[in-house]
Amino acid sequence: MPPDSNRVEHALSLAEAGRQDEAETLLAHLAGHDRDPMAAWHLAWLRIGQGDTDGALAALADFPDDALCSERARELLVGQRRNDEALALLTQVPRQPPSPAGWVATAIEHHVRGDYPAAVAACRQALALAPAHAPGHNHLARALHNLGDTPAAIAEFERAVAIDPHYPEAWHNLGHALRATNQFERAREALRRALNIAPGYLSARHGLGVTLLAMDRPAEALEAFDDVLRRDRDHAEALLHSALSLQALGMPAKARQRFERAVEVAPENPWSHYCLGLLLHELRELPAARAALQRSLKLHSNSPDAWAALAAVAEEAGDPALAALAVNTGLTLAPHHAVLNLEAARIERRAGKPADALRRLTGVEPRRLVPRVRQRFHYERGKALDAAGTDAGAEAFIAFAEANALALQEVRGPRRAPEALAREFAAVTRWAAAGAAGTEAGDDGGDLGADLCFLVGFPRTGQFLVERLLRGHPALALASEAGTLEGVVGTVAGLPGGYPEAIAALDKADRQVLRRKYRLALERAGAKPGLTIVDIASLRATHAGLVQALFPRARLLRTLRDPRDVVLRNFMEPQATPAAFPAFQTLAGTVALYEAHEAAWQALEPQLQLPRHDIRHEQIVAAPSETLAAICGFLGLAADADWLAAARSRLEAGRRPATTTSGAHWQRYREPLAAVLPALAAHALRLGYPD
Repeated sequence: MPPDSNRVEHALSLAEAGRQDEAETLLAHLAGHDRDPMAAWHLAWLRIGQGDTDGALAALADFPDDALCSERARELLVGQRRNDEALALLTQVPRQPPSPAGWVATAIEHHVRGDYPAAVAACRQALALAPAHAPGHNHLARALHNLGDTPAAIAEFERAVAIDPHYPEAWHNLGHALRATNQFERAREALRRALNIAPGYLSARHGLGVTLLAMDRPAEALEAFDDVLRRDRDHAEALLHSALSLQALGMPAKARQRFERAVEVAPENPWSHYCLGLLLHELRELPAARAALQRSLKLHSNSPDAWAALAAVAEEAGDPALAALAVNTGLTLAPHHAVLNLEAARIERRAGKPADALRRLTGVEPRRLVPRVRQRFHYERGKALDAAGTDAGAEAFIAFAEANALALQEVRGPRRAPEALAREFAAVTRWAAAGAAGTEAGDDGGDLGADLCFLVGFPRTGQFLVERLLRGHPALALASEAGTLEGVVGTVAGLPGGYPEAIAALDKADRQVLRRKYRLALERAGAKPGLTIVDIASLRATHAGLVQALFPRARLLRTLRDPRDVVLRNFMEPQATPAAFPAFQTLAGTVALYEAHEAAWQALEPQLQLPRHDIRHEQIVAAPSETLAAICGFLGLAADADWLAAARSRLEAGRRPATTTSGAHWQRYREPLAAVLPALAAHALRLGYPD
């Protein structure tokens, strides 16, 4: 039956009136029963507008010989990267006599084979016949973009959408090209135009998410990727980019699940393995991070980024040979790669060659680096200057200040406010000054913690050195930064009165529950029962009152250091203490937190009856064997000469050549520290440190 244009027009009027179901029913009848290709074409567009791409293709499939239906089906298939199906359709497009449609079909065939110059030539033939042929401009632009001429491609995409504003694939391609030139706002608008026309266009939806992620809007990006995944749960690129969004939002556990799923769906994609490796590095799972990066490099060995990431993991895992191999391999591929040169400088500095590290860093232009890498550059330069000699203190301090300022700007999900710890310390100070009710030591017949020792102190006062010395003793179990006691603190904080006041109201049953909670946390941390347990965590001295209330036979090891060196070292390496990271970004914040911590300890100390042994950082460095022997004596442990020698060797192996680790390091920074030295002088005098 010949086409009935009146009934097609009636169907379109129904659609405009919002009567979509009636319009679709009528168009489907005209296309199927009356074999009307124009009805099929309009039906396809109706379904595209409803987000039903597969339904649109089904409507068009019955009319492969119709030029309009064939062209629309081809654009849908190419837009979805279903190239094999598109090529099969193109075989039916006549090439003689020459026509714009025939030339574009030829161009697409060249494009799929990777022959972009031939695709350009074919599109120009199409446009010579019909200068206003929108597909000719769109596919010419695709080829130009793949040849690296993105500005010319953008101009051609813009011509395509000016000729046909209802061309979703051209809007999508324009957005992709604009994003490639960092024109993110324009790219976002182009992609939204594509989605307004074709809500089910998954590539455009994914492209919008990638653009939003590049604009540092990870929450909005995640919404776009999740929409793609609702329609296609195994969309590998959406899994990967949604994982990156979750990582940026500070949700590493969820990000890891998505990365691992992306690897499972597309195991041959090196980028997925690379991104998973970066996340595992961030989570400090160094063996797993190394394995993921090595899988990435096995698939794509010419990636300098992956070699740089592997170098960083290997160096932190204590594998200098692998770190050097990764850096050297990467530099042969990209001699001027910023991160590889940063890693090379770090290796040189740690090898006692700070001058070589500084020379290498002079070849890196920090202004051209992305913020996170620029942050690393300033930290590394500060460390190299610090290690280079006594006359570089002021310059090193400036480098650390610049790095910290960049770190504060980093978008990385919610962080604890810098004032939160200070408020917690102030609460302990008030409670302790009022008598620390509930901490009176007594035997209630329960678990009194005779096997427990808590190693406490402000960050950078020597806890890591003590841990390194104690490691390997057959009668010891170490739990380091495992959050064991912090979980108990959180439970007490939820009781009436909050923390620490609620300690006073704990009865025998409460203490039993809290002790059990702590012991379970120790088990999860891998501490074996039957051994003396040393539980290590910084910023925990203020919880000594809770320890005494629960475990009155426990012991305390407390690390001390010259307050001026403590403040300086935490300002220089704030990332080493995630819980206090924001406070340590500024010198004033570091001093304020130190003073709040010390005020809490001074108020609490007179109330404590726990056996305590103080360890000075300076003594650990100057006399490790004697210091360790004293610790073992305090803990009631045997310390034979061979074990003491092995412990000393571990400490020596961990030292950084040419880096001042003891003595008055702060003296080299008198000028930049001048504003805070008066505030720290009283603490230094109290702890026995001379000016």
